[in-house]
Amino acid sequence: MKRSAAQWIVKYRIVILIVMALITVWSAGSIGKTKINYDLTRYLSEDTMTRRALKVMEEEFGSNEQLRVMFADLDEQQLAGYLSALNERPEILAARHDPETDVALRDGKLYQLVNLTLTDCDAVAMVRELRTMFPEAGKYYVGGSAANQLDVQNSVGEEMPLVMVISLAVVIAVLLLTSHAWLEPVVLLLVFAVSIVINLGTHFLFPDVSFITFAVSAILQLALSIDYAIMLLHTYHDCRDEGVTPQEAMISALSQCFMRVASSAFTTVAGLLSLLFMSFTIGFDIGLALSKGIVISTLSVFLLMPAVTLLFEKPLQMTRHKPLSLGGEHLAGAVCRMRKPVAVLFILLIAAGAVLQGLTAYTFTDGSAKGETQEINSLFGASAPLALLIPGGSEDADYDTQRILVEKLKALETEDRSVIRDISAMVTTGAEALKYYTAEDVAKLTGISAPLVSLFFRMQGFDESVRADRLLAAAGSLDMGGESIEPLRAALDQANAAFHGKRYDRMLLELAIPVTDKNLIPSVQRILSTVKEVYGEDFYMTGVPMSTYDIGNAFRSDLLKVNLITFLAILLIVTLSFRSFRLPLLLVFVIEGAIWITMGLSCAFGQPIFFISYLICVSIQMGATIDYGILLSDQYLTLRKENLPAPDALSTAMKRSLPTILTSGIILITAGFIIGQKCTVFYIADIGALLSRGALISVLLMLSLLPALLILCDRWITRKIRKRDDRSRVS
Repeated sequence: MKRSAAQWIVKYRIVILIVMALITVWSAGSIGKTKINYDLTRYLSEDTMTRRALKVMEEEFGSNEQLRVMFADLDEQQLAGYLSALNERPEILAARHDPETDVALRDGKLYQLVNLTLTDCDAVAMVRELRTMFPEAGKYYVGGSAANQLDVQNSVGEEMPLVMVISLAVVIAVLLLTSHAWLEPVVLLLVFAVSIVINLGTHFLFPDVSFITFAVSAILQLALSIDYAIMLLHTYHDCRDEGVTPQEAMISALSQCFMRVASSAFTTVAGLLSLLFMSFTIGFDIGLALSKGIVISTLSVFLLMPAVTLLFEKPLQMTRHKPLSLGGEHLAGAVCRMRKPVAVLFILLIAAGAVLQGLTAYTFTDGSAKGETQEINSLFGASAPLALLIPGGSEDADYDTQRILVEKLKALETEDRSVIRDISAMVTTGAEALKYYTAEDVAKLTGISAPLVSLFFRMQGFDESVRADRLLAAAGSLDMGGESIEPLRAALDQANAAFHGKRYDRMLLELAIPVTDKNLIPSVQRILSTVKEVYGEDFYMTGVPMSTYDIGNAFRSDLLKVNLITFLAILLIVTLSFRSFRLPLLLVFVIEGAIWITMGLSCAFGQPIFFISYLICVSIQMGATIDYGILLSDQYLTLRKENLPAPDALSTAMKRSLPTILTSGIILITAGFIIGQKCTVFYIADIGALLSRGALISVLLMLSLLPALLILCDRWITRKIRKRDDRSRVS
């Protein structure tokens, strides 16, 4: 069946080439249709506090976005003018400046901070407008989560093309060093350019893709699947060296590589698809998009690669050269001689990695800031806002309950420091609207005679004093207005818009704890418990600290799930591929050991791991780098079936496998390293750095521990082969 499929592919290669070209052109035109999502809270489960709170927030207030604007060396009149201009904007609910706390001095300059609460508007568009709104102010800064999002968008757009160019240069250099013909890199990159364009062009089939997925999918698709094409091309050259025709050589190469490439692709896809089971659904986004890329790459290798290779047959043969000797047989000999010490050493390292991995700390948000947000944070500290929605009410008892909650929240401490830096609420920022006024106070404020105001109080049913908001609601009947009362009316309107919803009132909390602090999650838990003491279960809270808390909880449930599904799926696939349970156990042990060492090193170096980096790298390391072990083990078993002694079989298998393993491994290591070094976006850079380290450790173990275990466990893993040989001799 494999040979029949190969014959069909070779026979209709020109038709396949035309169809693939048409699909590529269509895909290239579709890349711009992809909607990119920069909001990671979108991937939280619907039952998390963050998602429930965002839904209620949208219904009650329409927005939870806050920005910060930092000016330098403004006099009081200029600052007041800017505050007035900001408050007049319909997109801005409130612009606030506290002359006591929102000032800082550095290098002889006085910096003033203005805090903005936005209405239901496009916050990113508002950031763009704010950055050009006051040209006469000189250099000033606009920061906040929306500003950071805009800076991330700009960084991804500027940095990823450079990362791709550098990675391609490295890929070409590696391919040239390990190639059988100088034209090989052209053939390989042509095939993968097509598969990458098709993958990017079909992203629009999803509702949207995360910016992390969109940024890394192309380079990871190349790094994860290029070994499939290398296997096929090198096998084709070996078949050509036997003197057969190009078409027959390709049919033979396809027949030999179907199982190897399919097994490698299935394990990679299985690792990635395990991310689909995460409750934090960015795993679904990344897993599905990258899996699609691997499937497209595999189909391109099976369908397009034969057509392109045969099209370039003559130039390929003309540029043939002796492959660089990588010394696989010498490495095999050294491992064979030192197999026991090598096995003991690496098993001890794996045990240490397993222990350290259990102690590794994880981080759930990007604690760094970019651009102008970073400048503001350096002077005024990072902003960690929370929006708290509590049952609404306008009676004194309702406000007394709010005051009780404010006092309890202000009293929260962790490690001898306050948890809450600032609270904006009706009873704090809007307290002016809740003051009580006597008839005499109103008379002084408005200039109306005291007897007339007293009569007005009696007519309205007021007691000796009345709260400001109720006074203003009835002020029309007394024609109470003018310059003296308008500031109070404006303060009330602003406070109502900021803090009063249809059913819930809003409090804006500013935490004194950075989002990367180890005390953040316990502090959020204490805030939740404190609010629950006062209001029971009827409240909602959202913001970066809250989403960090929810993501942390989701990760802990996802961790075991993803690891277990990945392990079992790959073990099953490898078992079915080898039709044996023994060798797959060795392979999975080696790759799991590589993962433990990779993650254990983070603990040893005191580096917390970003949780998305962990899940992605585990799935890729388990699913993709096990390909190297499949290739080496398959070659070894094939040679052992030919009755070659174990040391000789290992030597030949290492010699044949080393070029593919090193080529693919170096590309994956280098691609991850370049992403980690050249990308300033934390989420993307951390994935690259961890993936690079993991790929390096996987390659080292596959070229040292696995060969040692193959020799040490030879009698165990070749038991079926020996039984079959014994039956053959008896018959």
